Amino acid sequence: MEELVKKSRMQQMAYDYIKNNIIEGRWVNDVRLVEQDISNELSISRTPIREAINCLIIEGYLEKEANRGVIVKKQTISTKEFIERTQLLELLLSNYLFQLQVKHLKLPTDEVLEKIEKMKAQSDYTGKQKALGQCLESFLIEMDNQLIKQLVISNFEELHYVKFPNVPLLFLYDEVSYCLTSVCTHILSDSYELCRKDIRVFFNRLNLELIDQQV
Repeated sequence: MEELVKKSRMQQMAYDYIKNNIIEGRWVNDVRLVEQDISNELSISRTPIREAINCLIIEGYLEKEANRGVIVKKQTISTKEFIERTQLLELLLSNYLFQLQVKHLKLPTDEVLEKIEKMKAQSDYTGKQKALGQCLESFLIEMDNQLIKQLVISNFEELHYVKFPNVPLLFLYDEVSYCLTSVCTHILSDSYELCRKDIRVFFNRLNLELIDQQV
């Protein structure tokens, strides 16, 4: 009985470790799992790791691929879903900028710009994802509604599920950096109409790039 409990605990440890790495963005789409590496990291045998992997395959977090083994399941959203998300984000961000304007709220633009620079300095996909989240947290600091704030951040982070094959891999993050830098510049001069224009142009650019690649 003790052995069964111990085994269950080890399996749960492996399950939590793998799932958290996926959810928190450390393991992105298409990353291949190596049982021995996980075993070394957690100091447990490969059997509970294999059992945890089987659970996560059933739940849709992982998948088996011929000649590669187990990988993080590719998450994708359709063009229609992508456009719907960008339309929602444009609406929410435009409203947020309007609230900043009418309530005379002071956005910490220096902090936002600093985090934009850190995001630009990241050379890998995972680093960009993490830096984007931190950047958005600073940019949305004056948003009182935490539910809306999380909605904006989660939808923003899920935009990377769409690939833009005709542009560089980090195209999305480059566009975000350019947009938010311009928005911060216009906020400093109280040019909120230009801020909203920046947001509108940014999302139109993404949507047009996505549509053009399918023509």
